[in-house]
Amino acid sequence: MIRVIFFSLVLTWGVVTTAQAENQPLRVGYQTAEVNVLLTYAVGSGLFERHGLDVRLAPFPAGPAMLPALAGDQIDLAWMGEFPSVTGYSNGLPIEILMMERLDFTNIRLVARPEIGATSLTDLRDKRVAATVGSSSHYHLLQALTQAGMRQSDITLVNLAPANMPAAYAAGQIDAAFTWEPNIGMIEAEGAEVIATTESLGMITGGVWVAQQALARDREDTLHAFLAAWREAQSDYMEDPLAVQRYEAERIGQTSEEFAALVARMSVTNPNFEALLSADFMGAPGEELDSRLMRHLQGIGEFLVAQERIDRTPEDWSGLFNTLPIQRVLSED
Repeated sequence: MIRVIFFSLVLTWGVVTTAQAENQPLRVGYQTAEVNVLLTYAVGSGLFERHGLDVRLAPFPAGPAMLPALAGDQIDLAWMGEFPSVTGYSNGLPIEILMMERLDFTNIRLVARPEIGATSLTDLRDKRVAATVGSSSHYHLLQALTQAGMRQSDITLVNLAPANMPAAYAAGQIDAAFTWEPNIGMIEAEGAEVIATTESLGMITGGVWVAQQALARDREDTLHAFLAAWREAQSDYMEDPLAVQRYEAERIGQTSEEFAALVARMSVTNPNFEALLSADFMGAPGEELDSRLMRHLQGIGEFLVAQERIDRTPEDWSGLFNTLPIQRVLSED
């Protein structure tokens, strides 16, 4: 039986103290069905408070749902995949990417029910495949189908939030699923077999922090405090991974051992701020347009246009990255 995870974020509970009330407010969107070790640690350990922040977390099922919240000034900052960040920017939302929080190689996986005998994408023709439309899992699925010489119409796409996929699999409502941890691991625990991963498809993916442009422009000190706390969380994670992981393990109802195995399945790399300002990620100051991440995002944009998910790619990509806040943090080291 698939264990149902109760995704209550018990990290901002309790009575607001006077000290908290005096802290700078910051509304942060997080994904209930996504793993975010550093965010949960920074909230649960009081790290944000020590940096003068009153972080209020807003739950969302996946990245695309955060775009209207950013546009409607309901949140200031959000963690999401590359797909929705490109969608929002291409549609003219006043947002910017502040950093790539992590790079995943095997977090997003395509798994299938063993009884259908699928060992490759072509075996999924006419099968019911779950993905979250508008998210990285949908992009992965479309890329995988293209590589297999197939179209989306060759399968029955079932649009589900990641958290709903394990139950759908258990009920026999889907034949395969393309999503990320922890829910993909839950489906595998029921016997589903891996057919493809980000790495096997020759892709890259990860999580980026996306903010309203007004945050850096009008609340520079608040954003600086967030990034300073994040840099400290990165350092703590390198020094004692298990101590940092325990907060997220508790949130999703896993033991330390189970969660360590989950992180291993994801094959995660968390670049520090110095690495982010290199060509492998966001690029050195003034060279962002030539960076690996920018080229990756531009490729996503072109693919989205071809799939008629957006009308056009941006004429000017230069506003998508804002590395000045990270540069400020590094200048103070």
